[in-house]
This record gives sequence, structure tokens and C-alpha cells, in this order.
Amino acid sequence: MPEPLTDAYLKETQRIIAAVPKGPWKVEPNEHGLPDQVGPIAFLETWVDSDRLPVVEFVAFAREALPRYVGENARQQDENKRLRAEVAAARRFAEEMRNFCSPHGVSVHYANQLVEAMDRAKGGARNGR
Repeated sequence: MPEPLTDAYLKETQRIIAAVPKGPWKVEPNEHGLPDQVGPIAFLETWVDSDRLPVVEFVAFAREALPRYVGENARQQDENKRLRAEVAAARRFAEEMRNFCSPHGVSVHYANQLVEAMDRAKGGARNGR
């Protein structure tokens, strides 16, 4: 699996994307009706010479970046799945704790606190905290 994306790599991606002409890039046919160019790219030439290097750099960078983004997405999905399983296990344990026999109902108190803490964390994650 590819390495996680670094801040430097993400900034470089943003720099390269910002330098490329705006999309969407439509496929344009030639006089015979066959695809001849896409957006500003036609046989590695562009409509404006000042766009050529950023466009070519974008295409070259995208060839490497896309697989990394797909890999990063897969890694994050795997991590999310693992974390969801971990939270589900903690919630099951808290539910079981409510039935433990403990002096003064301490286990019920701790089980409720555990669930409340997970609920607060879940709410904070949704609010970007």
C-alpha cells in the first residue's frame, strides 16, 4: 500500500493543480470527428504557450498522484473500519458493565460515563473539533 500523503506532497499537489487552466476539460473532435484534444492538450501542445508547462506538469503529476490518492483513500477506509469496530467493542463492553455486580452501582456509573464520553467525542468529530 502507498505511503500516507505528507503535508508537503499535498501542498505540491495544490500548487500544480492551481497552475493548470480551469476545467472541465472536454474532449474535442478533429475535422474527422475523432477525439483530437482534451481541454488545453492537443498532442502535448496547448492553446497558449504560457499554459504548456503547467498543463504537461499536471498530466505528469496526475499519473503518480491518482494512485497515491486512491491508496490513501483505501488506507483511511481501513482505519475507519478498524476504529468503528473498536468503538463498537467499547460500547458492547459498557453495556455488559451495566450488568456487573459491583458495590454501590459503580460499574453502572462507569459504563454510563464511558458511553457519554464516546457520545461527546462522536459529536465533537462531527462538529470538526
